[in-house]
Amino acid sequence: MTTTVMTATVRPGAVPAVAPGFEDISRVLADRAPARADLDKPFAPLEAEAHRLLPALAALRHGIGDTPLVPVPSRAGRGRVWLKAEASNAAGSVKSRTAYALLCGAVASAGTPELRLTEYSGGSLAIALAEMCGHLGLDLHLVVPYGVSERLQTALRRQGARVTVGREGTGFLGSMDEAVRVAEREDRHLLLQHCAAESAAMHREHTGAEIIGQLSGYGIEPVVLAAGVGTGSSLAGTALAMAGAWPHCRPVAVFPSEAVYGDERAPDGARRMSGTGGLGHGIRQPLLSAFPEGYFSYTTVAYPQALDAMRHLRREHGISVSGSGAGAWLTASAEVDQGPSGRNAVAVVASRGTIEEWEHAAGN
Repeated sequence: MTTTVMTATVRPGAVPAVAPGFEDISRVLADRAPARADLDKPFAPLEAEAHRLLPALAALRHGIGDTPLVPVPSRAGRGRVWLKAEASNAAGSVKSRTAYALLCGAVASAGTPELRLTEYSGGSLAIALAEMCGHLGLDLHLVVPYGVSERLQTALRRQGARVTVGREGTGFLGSMDEAVRVAEREDRHLLLQHCAAESAAMHREHTGAEIIGQLSGYGIEPVVLAAGVGTGSSLAGTALAMAGAWPHCRPVAVFPSEAVYGDERAPDGARRMSGTGGLGHGIRQPLLSAFPEGYFSYTTVAYPQALDAMRHLRREHGISVSGSGAGAWLTASAEVDQGPSGRNAVAVVASRGTIEEWEHAAGN
């Protein structure tokens, strides 16, 4: 089992001005794309201001972060991969951190908790946002891609969220495009996870800091940090933190073979690691594009490989991981299984995996 390094056809950082058929989201991504300096801004003052304006946010903070770092052997057993197990967050995934950061950013920037919000998501972020907004009493309208399960839509509505489904055949980018129109039509604040520098900042100050504290206690220096990329905030923020402690630790962005970084093809509904992937039409994740060329390495993992790795980790090591987490473990394994034995790497594991992923794993 191997991962393959993707050959990009578009220069990193290059974003088309307009993706045909997706003019609304193209415009908003360009308008709100963060600069590199935005990712270095401190999260703590923004969080404190959001808590002042909406004290109930502070209560949600206790269920987020301080997740365990679980060591497992690499695929060939020549090294060790430390899995940052984000399923321990309140909503069961790394997207608890993202949702919380987005809400802090929205409240602090608006200067008021009287917000009407909208966002797009295919799963974990929608769940986290719906739970948090339900608790906070915030008006939330979510847009999900066409083909998302009725099970998920029902769960979101039970939390009080309004749900709209994107157009058939437009993939995840279609839900993003529709969310822009919903926000403008209903006078809502679009959270726009793909441009949220505050999410990367939270990962820098918390997720990355947690990993540094956890590994430093063992005297370990990792050689690689691997993470599946949806928006790129967890990889970007964690990489920035770890670079300060271990300058030679290389950050690797893991994409599905079915939807690579900067994919110039039109988006589709092909099965792939949940929560990851290129958006189509050459659009690149703005949070990664904010970095200079060469800062990240890019690797792809095919869905059957990820499913096999999910089964392996549960069977051999008793840990259930998402497809993207399995892909990150495979990528980290490929690095430490080369060269000297006994090396260490870190893989961010977004969740324990969706029902659909485990159904596919069982039938694959």
